[in-house]
Amino acid sequence: MALPKPSRPEYTTSIPSTDKKIKFQPFSVREEKVLILASESQDNDEIANAITNVLESCVTSPGFKVSDLALFDIEYLFLKARAKSVGEKLEVRVTDPGDETYTTNHEIDVDRIQVQKNKDHKDLIELEEGTAIKMKYPGIDFFVEGVSLNNITDRLDLAAQCVQQIVIGDEVYNKEDMSDSEIQEWLEALTSTQFNKVLEFFITMPRLAHKFTLTNPNTKKKFSIELEGLSDFF
Repeated sequence: MALPKPSRPEYTTSIPSTDKKIKFQPFSVREEKVLILASESQDNDEIANAITNVLESCVTSPGFKVSDLALFDIEYLFLKARAKSVGEKLEVRVTDPGDETYTTNHEIDVDRIQVQKNKDHKDLIELEEGTAIKMKYPGIDFFVEGVSLNNITDRLDLAAQCVQQIVIGDEVYNKEDMSDSEIQEWLEALTSTQFNKVLEFFITMPRLAHKFTLTNPNTKKKFSIELEGLSDFF
């Protein structure tokens, strides 16, 4: 007679980008092992694959796919599942930016870590009358590559990958009907003012972040730390 599988409790939360409610279970010991091994490898590809596989195993709602989610959704759901699996407290090691000789451990209540939203953010960007771009959020692939706005090449690559539609007059051009090079060439033809409107999408988009203040006992001065993104919490 086959041994029945242990049952796991089920919890409900909402996906930050859509407010859609989903059900999830805590990590199993097997899944926790996969995450630990991926973390120890310090290989971003392995970590991204582990997070994808574990989340798709833990979320029980029909039709759930990590590939459909924004990166900040994935970061948030991962922390929620982790909290129900290994504890509501997360310990991070931080260093005083003003005194790198002082490093300490700090405990964070996972429920206090939230997706921060900007009220001015929008995903439909009007470049000029009759011309607009519909953007989509970076996904799990960007955990490996990072969301970089450091130089013009990075900005163009990022924008091109996140274009969902280009609307010109009554015509709608969908991403799947255009090549990456075609999108990039179109973006390169924009004026600097127009392209900066596109970049504003990334600057103001929601992000998983948590800020706290500690006191350095050596200098008696306070310092602030802001953690942002899954790599800071993993």
